[in-house]
Amino acid sequence: MIIDLLRHASTGRPGHLDGATDAALLAGAAEGLARHYHGRAWSQVFSSPRIRALDSARALAATPVRVAPGWRELDFGHWDGRPAREVPTDVLARFHADPVAHPLPGAEPWDAFAGRVGAALRELLATAADPDPPPLVVTHAGAMRMALHCTCGWGLAQTWALRLGYGTRLRLRVEAAPDGSLWGEVLELEQP
Repeated sequence: MIIDLLRHASTGRPGHLDGATDAALLAGAAEGLARHYHGRAWSQVFSSPRIRALDSARALAATPVRVAPGWRELDFGHWDGRPAREVPTDVLARFHADPVAHPLPGAEPWDAFAGRVGAALRELLATAADPDPPPLVVTHAGAMRMALHCTCGWGLAQTWALRLGYGTRLRLRVEAAPDGSLWGEVLELEQP
């Protein structure tokens, strides 16, 4: 199945660890995103329950938006909602290098995050039979990176090397094997 993953519009908080923190979009950001993607069609539109994703999805959707909790961002625990520059450099470096061995204090465990996004991908595969046009999932940079890890086998450190700015669209082909494992390939990357 081909799916589009799209990072929500700008909250005006670049560099913040906004996972569970539900920052609103900047005024006009959703409209700007809708202008950029004008003319694109999606068979269904799914969204993380975070308001920044929902408002972005509603601006893009010609159909009702379906809330999909599995697509929410990683909860960054004690650092959630704060600028990344406030996290001690060594703590953040270890987290980026190996979030399984070096989770942020109080954060959602990386394995739980991987399981949640993997389950959301499998659910999407089960609910839509290779539609044309593809479905759209409006989500967050962390969930998009995790989808690359779950489907394409990218190492966790590699996923940080991909810039996923506000409004970035990532088109993937995703398949599930009979054993439930996922396979994928990157088809397109669009940065507005």
